[in-house]
Amino acid sequence: MKIHRGKIFILILILLAVNIYSCSEKNNKKESTGSSSKKAGEDKDKISSAGVKEGSVDFRVEYYSPRKIYKIEKEDLNGDGNREIVILSVIKDSGSVSDYYNFDMMEIFSLDKSREKYEKIFSDTVDYSEECRFESLAGDSTRQILVYTNAGGNDKIMSSGMFVYGMDREGKVNLIKYFDSGLPEIKDLNKDSTKQILIKDEYWGVMPHTEVIYYTKEIYIYENGNLLQSNQTFGEYYDKVINELKPRYYGLKRKLDAGMQAVDLSYPLYREALEVIVNYTAKGDMNELRKFWNEESDYLEKHIPGDEYTDMRDFIFKVLPTAKNA
Repeated sequence: MKIHRGKIFILILILLAVNIYSCSEKNNKKESTGSSSKKAGEDKDKISSAGVKEGSVDFRVEYYSPRKIYKIEKEDLNGDGNREIVILSVIKDSGSVSDYYNFDMMEIFSLDKSREKYEKIFSDTVDYSEECRFESLAGDSTRQILVYTNAGGNDKIMSSGMFVYGMDREGKVNLIKYFDSGLPEIKDLNKDSTKQILIKDEYWGVMPHTEVIYYTKEIYIYENGNLLQSNQTFGEYYDKVINELKPRYYGLKRKLDAGMQAVDLSYPLYREALEVIVNYTAKGDMNELRKFWNEESDYLEKHIPGDEYTDMRDFIFKVLPTAKNA
């Protein structure tokens, strides 16, 4: 059978075109596969991930850059025998790296009803946080989450605060209280396994920073899922402090009356008297505060500079409105 040369030529052209198209498709596929692999590698570098196992259940968490995992904690918050998973994470890029805090977000995961997987039950921003602790403030099987914060700066009392979280009987996590300052401290003041939160404050008055007075302004107890300020419940705590301060004040008075000069000539009598005053105020013992002021106000007016006495008197008038007429 004879085939026309023109038809053979057209057939050859068609075969060449098909071959070129096939090669092009193969090259395109290779380039596409290479690009995907590269992207997958880049994404992997941008992922901060970690996995933990609690009992027989595996749990894994992943964050894309710039958020990174700081720490994973496991704690039974409500005393039901199952530990919740607490994820602490942070965003720190090259333009916002700070050394005084470690994480800025907290997420909590709990076993679902089937007890086969974890589900998120709580999430909150916790800016400038440096440490997370778990304490039983009520002295029972529950645990409260205490997140210590640090906003930076040289004044530790003013820059150090705390988030306090708790889980209720229904398994819901709530923010119980936030202290933006006060250098919160946990103590068992009554030695009965319950723990209190102590919040500090400063009294400057007319003094420079080097002479500032530090004292415990507030004491909180944990009761029925709430934090209640209960300074007057801990009178013994304040009495111990005051009983150490008053002998120092009276001792300095005796030295000055005997003609001796104070070793530290800056604010000696003013500062010693104010320490007693602010602790009586924090204790809530207005009777003893009024008694101390009535006994000492005339002496102080004669022996300390006018600006110091005015500052002290104005403070007394705020907390003891009837002091003017006493």
